[in-house]
Amino acid sequence: MGNTVLRDVIIIGAMGTALALAFANKEKLYAAAGITLPAAPVEAAPVVAEKPVAKGHRGSVVSIPKSRNDGQFWTDARVNSGHVRFLVDTGASSVALTLNDAKKAGIRTRDLNYNVPIATAGGRNMAAYVELKSISVGAITLRNVRALVVPEGLGTSLLGMTYLGQLQKVEATPNALLLRL
Repeated sequence: MGNTVLRDVIIIGAMGTALALAFANKEKLYAAAGITLPAAPVEAAPVVAEKPVAKGHRGSVVSIPKSRNDGQFWTDARVNSGHVRFLVDTGASSVALTLNDAKKAGIRTRDLNYNVPIATAGGRNMAAYVELKSISVGAITLRNVRALVVPEGLGTSLLGMTYLGQLQKVEATPNALLLRL
């Protein structure tokens, strides 16, 4: 019985080693077998805010009332030196500015490189990365927030996760959206 256990351990070890080697060299194995894999889709690098600095007292809460017209959460914010009306969108991975709102924020839009492919509810489009000096919603200000400028196809600017994700809590109630720093 000891010989069969040892034999089984050796066989299982050899199979594990073979699987690990096959996985590590899968491209070479596919090429040798004449198998062509479809190219993986290229996605834009995730937008990550580079250590935004929060201004306001920890525990600060901003309440954004639900719109009676459409049931959405709309807020006015100060972006850099301008004022922007945002649709709060937890499904947007980034803050996204329309071309007009980017100009209000003091961004020189003609100097931007629109090389970031994006997918929106309106379809595919191109955008440009920018770093906003600050976004203030009520008493909560975040600095150095990554955002996208979308030159066409975006009807309103979106307050997305590069801002919201830096907060301690975002809570939806029946009548308001609560932002907590």
